[in-house]
Amino acid sequence: MRSVSKYSVKEIANWILDYADELGQPITNMSLNKLVYFAYEYALVSEGRKLTDAKIEAWDHGPVFREIYSSFKKFGSEPITDRATRYNTGTNSVETVPGDLAAEDARVILEALEPMIRLPAYILREISHDGDGPWWKVWNHTESSNPGMHITDALILESLPTSRLAR
Repeated sequence: MRSVSKYSVKEIANWILDYADELGQPITNMSLNKLVYFAYEYALVSEGRKLTDAKIEAWDHGPVFREIYSSFKKFGSEPITDRATRYNTGTNSVETVPGDLAAEDARVILEALEPMIRLPAYILREISHDGDGPWWKVWNHTESSNPGMHITDALILESLPTSRLAR
């Protein structure tokens, strides 16, 4: 597994939000979680690269990054108008997380998002609920328990044929 760069999931989210703003495309919390997931999935499967070490969880409406959900839950199902923040211990203040990505990583994310960024949240949810895909396997697990409902890289790689990435 190679990695050009690894980012906090908030950096990726803010980059996607900035890109969506350039397109004039409103993005909700559910949409953002799915778009970040699809970008992660695409980079992992097609390029063998992890964009972030953030944990992906299977929630009722599909894959979720808890950090993204928590950062933007105040918007409910309305479009996000802020950016994710973090606490800077050096300055003792809250600051916006920069959405600065290396050009190669931005290229990979754009490839993943191009066919999807204008889709409504409910369609992105349906895509993420693909029967026998990573979310479906975790949500419908056969073990007695699945702590944290974690969607692992191994599960993404074993469950997802590259043909799905062509969407």
